[in-house]
Amino acid sequence: MSTSDFDFILGRWAVRHERLADPFDPECTTWTTFETSSDVAPILGGLGTADETVGTLDDGTAFNGFTLRLYSPDADEWAIWWASAANPGVLDDPVRGRFHDGVGTFVGPGERDGIPFLARFHWIETATEHPVWEQDFSFDGGATWAPINWRMVHTRVAD
Repeated sequence: MSTSDFDFILGRWAVRHERLADPFDPECTTWTTFETSSDVAPILGGLGTADETVGTLDDGTAFNGFTLRLYSPDADEWAIWWASAANPGVLDDPVRGRFHDGVGTFVGPGERDGIPFLARFHWIETATEHPVWEQDFSFDGGATWAPINWRMVHTRVAD
């Protein structure tokens, strides 16, 4: 593990999102798709990255999000925070984890409408031209995981 783990995502990206309409409804099978752009930059001398993602949801609503990733050498792990214009003034609790053999796995607590859950992020295909981020949830403390509810496929955009 090192501060270079997220170097693969530095730069400008076009991102295709596929997201369950309601990831908290176990009966939901409706997927939405939308496109965004994302600019990812190193911060703090390489101890982190930050990005802003901007686009339009399939219903025409603006989408604007911010990701902060910080590496802790003492813990030998990354923490990832998310903020969104859809939830102003809130920085979500971080997910934490690391990369192993090119796959990043990060887990952390969340809550929606009083219901606690664990969120898990996976970064896969990080050595390819189209790195992929996926998210799934556990409602039983990590004993089982619901199917993936959000997938983002990245395509690099020339500067």
